[in-house]
Amino acid sequence: MKTKTARISALLPFSLVEEIKKFSENNNITQSYVIKNALESWLSLKLERDTKVLSKINFDDLPQEDEWQLIQSAL
Repeated sequence: MKTKTARISALLPFSLVEEIKKFSENNNITQSYVIKNALESWLSLKLERDTKVLSKINFDDLPQEDEWQLIQSAL
């Protein structure tokens, strides 16, 4: 299945553009592929960090099991 793509425009520091260009040439891949992989890696790390934060949330304001049964039986 082909992924839908969109063109974007970004202003990047020249030194970063040169590194992307050098990496893409050395590895025979497109600059778009380098940037796409970098953004996917960033998103994966962000998801991991966000998941760790969410896993530490304490839901002490939720009803206990018996309270849920009373609420549900009233409906």
